[in-house]
Amino acid sequence: MIMPDNTVFVKVENPNMAPDRTKNQRLPMAQRLTTYEEVEKTYTEEEALREASRCMGCPSRWCSKECPAGMPVPEFIKAVRAGDYEAAYALISSASTLPEFCSRLCPQEKQCQSNCTRSIRTEAVGIGRLERFVVEKHYENAKPETAKPDGKRVAVVGSGPSGLSAAQRLADKGYAVTVIEAEEKPGGLLRYGIPNMKLEKGILDRKIDAMKSQGVAFQTGVTATAETVKDYDAVVLAVGTGNARSIPMAGAEGARGIYKAVDFLAARPDAAGKDVVIVGGGDTGNDCVGTAIRQGAASITQIEMLPEVTKVSFIVDPIPGKPAEKKFDSSQEEHLNKFLRDPHIYQATVKAVKTDETGNICAVTVVRLQAGYDDSRRLVMTEIPGSERTLPCGILVIAAGFLGPKAETAAAFGVDTTARSNIADTGYQTSAEKIFACGDCRTGQSLVVKAMVDGRDCADAVDAYLSK
Repeated sequence: MIMPDNTVFVKVENPNMAPDRTKNQRLPMAQRLTTYEEVEKTYTEEEALREASRCMGCPSRWCSKECPAGMPVPEFIKAVRAGDYEAAYALISSASTLPEFCSRLCPQEKQCQSNCTRSIRTEAVGIGRLERFVVEKHYENAKPETAKPDGKRVAVVGSGPSGLSAAQRLADKGYAVTVIEAEEKPGGLLRYGIPNMKLEKGILDRKIDAMKSQGVAFQTGVTATAETVKDYDAVVLAVGTGNARSIPMAGAEGARGIYKAVDFLAARPDAAGKDVVIVGGGDTGNDCVGTAIRQGAASITQIEMLPEVTKVSFIVDPIPGKPAEKKFDSSQEEHLNKFLRDPHIYQATVKAVKTDETGNICAVTVVRLQAGYDDSRRLVMTEIPGSERTLPCGILVIAAGFLGPKAETAAAFGVDTTARSNIADTGYQTSAEKIFACGDCRTGQSLVVKAMVDGRDCADAVDAYLSK
């Protein structure tokens, strides 16, 4: 078969037609409930080769097209089948600057794997698991680089996914990169916002050490301003979104025991024996559930404003008439095991808090919501009168997302912002000379993989600017 690019399609010899994905090892449930070790384990070589042979190398390549990074999925899996793991890593790295993290944190089931041809009737190929296997094989054999870049100097302010991505890409292009981080350790969201059971911090430290050996310098505990970076040839702002959303709650002012999700995940206040209520049903809210379980919370309730999604659509229904099976996040799976119930209350929010005589939160008032649409056909949730109920609460965690970077960041660098408080740009370049922006501070909150792609593409824009 001749492909549109005039290459010849070569079918996979002796494919593995097993309908189920090769299972990777997982931390036993009893151990998961009491430790912060990573839950998911890396494929063994035997498991990886077995799973790689399930890829049909189909010419449509929908998996690559639906990957935000545009990763050459069939090509890297073909290299895995051949046992050439360094070639597979090179293919992955051609699209992803941070495969160490994307392979662990990407929602592959909603992206590349959801578009795998095999998922029409059976389970998709385990693309993320194979990517993680390749990354670990690379680090087993990698020799530290000792590069001393002599190109133009670029400062990257912020060391989260977009900042590390931009720094890696620029270092690969030969620039002398300095990453400036306000916190004591580099990593941003990867260190302070993602719990260890999803990403062991040794994986993050390993990546940073590899970047240092490549010549990237890291300055931590430093709050950068336009003045402190004036001697650099270009500056990349990758400061993330620092303004956590709040929700209106009567009685919340001055109450102790209310935390933003990132603060809860980073500081881990003692939830042992307490009733924990989490507002937010996204990934961050789920991470808070898992963290509260490990701390020994007496009960956990996760409040989700939106309706429960129970219907799954198939291109071709593999088993007509069979009801769709609800898939639980890892943390909900743990909650189900420990408390024998789903932690969610759907279509609800917290409207008031109650404190005890010492000012500590002791209860919350939850109200049910009705789904409707406004004149623009946007979903609107309104309170249902009389549906209030009181829940005991010793710790309240707000995981309702973010609004944009802190206002002082834009002022410190003299850059314009958008109506949504993000840093304004034209092709990644801000209103200030030689200053660029990428990641969530530019786009608003998003996925790690999208922040990575934004950092990668911003680095290319910086390269074009400095190459004039």
